[in-house]
Amino acid sequence: MKRLGLGGLFFVWLYGVPFLLVVGLIRRTSKPYAPTREAAQAFGAGTDAVLIAALLLNALPIVGLWLAGDADWSRHFRWAVGGMVMVYLMVVLVGRMATGVLIGHTPADDEPAPAVTQCIPRSGGRGCPGG
Repeated sequence: MKRLGLGGLFFVWLYGVPFLLVVGLIRRTSKPYAPTREAAQAFGAGTDAVLIAALLLNALPIVGLWLAGDADWSRHFRWAVGGMVMVYLMVVLVGRMATGVLIGHTPADDEPAPAVTQCIPRSGGRGCPGG
């Protein structure tokens, strides 16, 4: 049962972390349909949750190395710690190349600009448009 658990832990890290990172980065760079500011904030919060989960799950090789008792799984998890460091370096590189922050970004909403319903005259000879 322990070997099955270690295998599950290893494959969750091997396939789950890159999947979550790719999904999070695609969501981060996409233009969502967010008709209101609240919808845009919800989309940004969902993207942040996916990226944070990927970065937290990236530490699974350390847990696996701590739990592994036999030499085979210890070897797999030692190599995975190197891969874990490479994933963190890749995220830092992508973050430096991006034009904005990876986590904490709220996309623009599609709300129309409010219509001007009242004219307030200003001094200096410029009156209200239209009379």
